[in-house]
Amino acid sequence: MQDRSLARLLQTPAVVLLLIWMLVPLGMTLFFSFIRYVLTSLRRPEWTTPSLDNWRGLGNYQFVWNNDGFWLAIYNSVLMVGSILVLTVVLGLAIAVLINRAFPGRGIVRVLLISPFFVMPAVNAVLWINMILDPVLGLQGLAVAGMNEMIDGLRTFPLLGGFFSLWPDLEPISFRATQTSAYAVIMMVTWQWTPFAVLIFMTSLQSEDQQQKEAAILDGANAWSRFRNLTLPHLGRPIAIVIMIQAIFHLSLYAEIEIVSRGNGNKNLPYLIGEFASNNIGAASATGIYAVILANIIAIFLLRMVGKTLMD
Repeated sequence: MQDRSLARLLQTPAVVLLLIWMLVPLGMTLFFSFIRYVLTSLRRPEWTTPSLDNWRGLGNYQFVWNNDGFWLAIYNSVLMVGSILVLTVVLGLAIAVLINRAFPGRGIVRVLLISPFFVMPAVNAVLWINMILDPVLGLQGLAVAGMNEMIDGLRTFPLLGGFFSLWPDLEPISFRATQTSAYAVIMMVTWQWTPFAVLIFMTSLQSEDQQQKEAAILDGANAWSRFRNLTLPHLGRPIAIVIMIQAIFHLSLYAEIEIVSRGNGNKNLPYLIGEFASNNIGAASATGIYAVILANIIAIFLLRMVGKTLMD
């Protein structure tokens, strides 16, 4: 009994510090979300300081709810998180299974596959939007120009020329535009986080029961049957862990959106909070509470999925 009391006593400072670390910012955000707190209010100078006299109730929440960018931010948050999760899990599974076998240079390949995960988000965004996706100087622009030149050459052929003359010239895609900037963010974040999924899946595959696979081969099971019935159930827990960890990080994407489009038609909740925070702290705090609610909804869904996987 004394040992338990001593253990709890020793844990108390860490627990108290953790509670202060979590509850104080959350409490301040809640307080600011219920008051008028505008940094540069010339008409009402009293709103520039946080005070109970500036109580607004649910006014900030209603203001954010009716804001045109709020529902776009909700949609983009769910779209980007969902798309990145699906792509990283599918690509991570495929790559991990492919490199989980002996071949010359496997060690070098594994190091190269994992290296994108260590690139900083801002550097990753600058690299993709300028060197890969740029419609003029990027790899995309060069590839489209090369394909157009090749089609022009084929148009001079005696038999095939008439067919290729019907082809229009290809136009490169501007990924800084409103409609496509979200897809640019999805591609660059997927490239950066797929190595994380590969690393987790590859580590888990090392502990797969090889005797079961050998028995399945003797029974005549093909590669797809072995993957679906043996490998995939074995990777159930790692898949759930990858989804849970990535969802937490991807709900707070900011640097990629800022560099790609400056939020022009492509903003998520963290970016919307940043826009409000430049002046209207009350609206920014209310948006932050909305973001917490959305994160908890997604977390509950994922925790249920993770819990079901762990129980199975």
